[in-house]
Amino acid sequence: MPQSKLEHFDIAIVGAGMAGASLALALSNQESGVKPLRIAVIEAAELNFGQHPGFDGRAIALSAGSERWLKQQNLWQSLAPHSCAIEHIHVSDRGHCGWTTLDADEYQLRALGQVIELEHAGREFHQLLAEREQITLFCPHKVQSIEQQQQQVIVELDNQQSITASLLVGADGADSLVGKKIGTQQQHDFAKFALIANVQAEQALAGRAFERFTDNGPLALLPMTNQRWSVVWSVDAEQAKQLQNLDEDAFLAELQQAFGYRAGRFVGVGARVTYPLVLRYYQRFFAHRMLILGNAAHSLHPIAGQGFNLGLRDVAALAPLILEQWHKGQDLGAHAMLDAYQQQRQADIERTISMTSSLASLFACSDKSSVVPRNVGLMAMQLFPSFKSLLAKQSLGLFSR
Repeated sequence: MPQSKLEHFDIAIVGAGMAGASLALALSNQESGVKPLRIAVIEAAELNFGQHPGFDGRAIALSAGSERWLKQQNLWQSLAPHSCAIEHIHVSDRGHCGWTTLDADEYQLRALGQVIELEHAGREFHQLLAEREQITLFCPHKVQSIEQQQQQVIVELDNQQSITASLLVGADGADSLVGKKIGTQQQHDFAKFALIANVQAEQALAGRAFERFTDNGPLALLPMTNQRWSVVWSVDAEQAKQLQNLDEDAFLAELQQAFGYRAGRFVGVGARVTYPLVLRYYQRFFAHRMLILGNAAHSLHPIAGQGFNLGLRDVAALAPLILEQWHKGQDLGAHAMLDAYQQQRQADIERTISMTSSLASLFACSDKSSVVPRNVGLMAMQLFPSFKSLLAKQSLGLFSR
């Protein structure tokens, strides 16, 4: 196809999961009278929500900072009916004396965060994508090749169609094709698996969440609607296989034994999914006219629920840089803008990777050399609020850079 006939977009985003969809919606949310950006969103999977890999049956915890940004973008109102507030978090070490709590009142917040089911979020976000005239969806289509030219990027799709863009943003997950064009991915295998499931409880504990550290690793319970909990359980490979194959009653008994009865009695469980826990990240987030963010740039251990919130902070940093460049009539793929994004996001990303990886390693170890210091640390956080505040502000997304 001659280059002159290729359809041109100002921004092309690969991936319509939470990060990619959020960026597209933020960039299309401009004041009236301003020439709109032409945005292409390329998504490989069909948007059937519950089966879409970015919007499956899991739940995620949105931090207070993420909720605030979504409200600023007028995106929260469509998610709010499907959310469950977290007002109190109880953190403990199973079989030991260390524990601490986080309360919304301590930080003058209505809630520490919100739990939403990704299936509902996907349905709402993709409805909004379809309604925005300046957004063109290429779905379901895979990117076949990417060619970087001086003034644009050419993206070839699996239907032999090609488009061009001034800037290509990769929001296409941990195995990002765009990321592979940018550099070498760093990896660290935690030698653990995450088991994800939604559990029905006998009673509701509104507004409460739990992070309990067991001999194998962290076990988190996030509150959901209708007396349900979202369970994220870190286990070794053999235990993951065993838990996956247990019948419902046997699984609930194992979960109850590991967690205890602080959240009441568990009476039902939905589908169980397991996946290996591997830290994946890039040290450089951009190359010529290309940039990665969200899980494409950094895929974390799920401890403390930081993955999506970190990705949303990426979006919150990039969107205004792009819009400022657009309003000034300047090149959207300019090296200076991409480098400004790298400099703005580097510290927060490194800090969050370090925090989650250190917590995962410390609380997955059962030997005495680790048990004592981690319990002392938990007690210190409870006794000295200023110490706890540093970790809390990072987790709540109250540090933006």
